[in-house]
Amino acid sequence: MKRTFTHCLAIFSVLIVLISSSIAFGQAKINMDDMRWVSIGGGLRTAFRSTEVGLTGDYAKDFTLENIRLYVNAQLHKDFQVEFNTEYDGSGDIMVLDAVVKYSPRPYFNIWMGRHLVPSDRANLDGPFFLNAYDYPGLVSRYPGIFAGRDNGVSVNGDIKGGKFKYAFGMYEGVGSVTTSDPLLYAGRAVVNFLDPEPGYYNSSTYYGEKNILAIGAAFQHQSDAVLVAGNPESFTGYNFDLLFEKKAGDKGAFSLEGAWYNYDYEGGFGDGSGYFAEGAFLFGGEVGIGRLQPFVRYQDFQESSILDTGVNYIIRGHSARVSAFWGLFDSGIPGQDKSNQFTVGTQFQF
Repeated sequence: MKRTFTHCLAIFSVLIVLISSSIAFGQAKINMDDMRWVSIGGGLRTAFRSTEVGLTGDYAKDFTLENIRLYVNAQLHKDFQVEFNTEYDGSGDIMVLDAVVKYSPRPYFNIWMGRHLVPSDRANLDGPFFLNAYDYPGLVSRYPGIFAGRDNGVSVNGDIKGGKFKYAFGMYEGVGSVTTSDPLLYAGRAVVNFLDPEPGYYNSSTYYGEKNILAIGAAFQHQSDAVLVAGNPESFTGYNFDLLFEKKAGDKGAFSLEGAWYNYDYEGGFGDGSGYFAEGAFLFGGEVGIGRLQPFVRYQDFQESSILDTGVNYIIRGHSARVSAFWGLFDSGIPGQDKSNQFTVGTQFQF
């Protein structure tokens, strides 16, 4: 109990320092003429983590650089856009997140070609910057991809009735074939919004009370000859169902409930299994200092493993500026292996 109190006090102290710092916001958009423009933005996530290691009860303490992202978008013609995003995660390499040409003649019909997010679960289409919880639900959201849920390929996607219904279907490189036939990965997703619409390919796990959302989504992926099982080529099939319910509570704030169920079939190979996550959050309406408090709790379960996260977000400016402090408990499900605690303070800023 004393150790837990000490860690909580340290995290709270870091939180106070972070939220009392001066914060600046900006954006850059260059209009070349009535149809052509270029916009530039960026995102940064950093964290302090104290993680229990081994059986001694000791904690490893690390300041981590979670993400540095550069966003570049441009419109070259009224029907053609280009998106180019990069990622640096502190490992020493700069990775290409997105490099995609978009042909968008109508909201209900778009063709994207290049590297982009594959149609999959809501969490993947949120990305780490647009979740309720600070950490990505990587225990259960584990569709294949080249990097951060992306793959090289082509997709057709669109909105109907302003985002009441959304669809996406695409063909991608996939995980790589174990035969010379080199089959592609096929992926698809559909979403129905029963309350406010969610236009656009990307989405969010919370709109901080700006919308009332009841969204039900389903996704699938399939690739032949993607894995070897007992020396024989077998296919991969994955699918999931997800739900987001967010409701305004007047001046009191807004609450959100999110959940997803996954199944991955490698024909008995490594990675087989099913899992789920469930999450709840409440955003208080009144401000505390320069932001609002949003406590949250999330539970992930995949086969024998589980992760429980609970904490609070300090929402300064939506997804553009927030600070998170939370406790996590990881259970590997391996007999004889102790559960592991982790205490985290994370910051997130975008412009």
